[in-house]
Amino acid sequence: MSSSAEVVDWRPGQAEAMIWNVVAIVLIAVGLPLFALPSVIRNGPAGAWFRIGLTEILLVVALTAVLLVVHEGIHGLVMLAFRARPTFGVVLVGRVLPALYATSVGHVFSRGQYLAVAATPAVVISVVGFLLCFGPWGGYLIVPLAIHLGGCVGDGFACWRVLRERPGTEFEDLRDGIRFHRNPI
Repeated sequence: MSSSAEVVDWRPGQAEAMIWNVVAIVLIAVGLPLFALPSVIRNGPAGAWFRIGLTEILLVVALTAVLLVVHEGIHGLVMLAFRARPTFGVVLVGRVLPALYATSVGHVFSRGQYLAVAATPAVVISVVGFLLCFGPWGGYLIVPLAIHLGGCVGDGFACWRVLRERPGTEFEDLRDGIRFHRNPI
């Protein structure tokens, strides 16, 4: 990173958080049939019945919480692979949207590294989760995986924001945004 680099912070505000909420709802709506597909394939349409009781609700809530923690853990592992030192916590995005985070303030990533950090949890959890939905207990994963997919909206918008930066820009992850280190052209 050059000492003459322009440093700009991006932190999503309330308007962006509201857009993220709408996109998250769409992703959850897309995720429900997507993650239900293995159960339908495995059991046929007639076998796609379900029961909702207190036990099932508590199991779905617990599995969703586990997926969120695993998601942040994967961010942390990818950061470690790039020699960053991750820290974890909870933040309000745009002072409205609660989110868990893994960050490594002070560590600067290349574009490819930052995209790997941001996208890996969504890809790994969605692919592994989809495959696990073929198993006998896969039905319990449908709602948690769909909620997780909706929760990946912030990472998706971060990737989009990083891809819009000019070549040579380096990226520092913040707990509530991204710091861009833009090298002179």
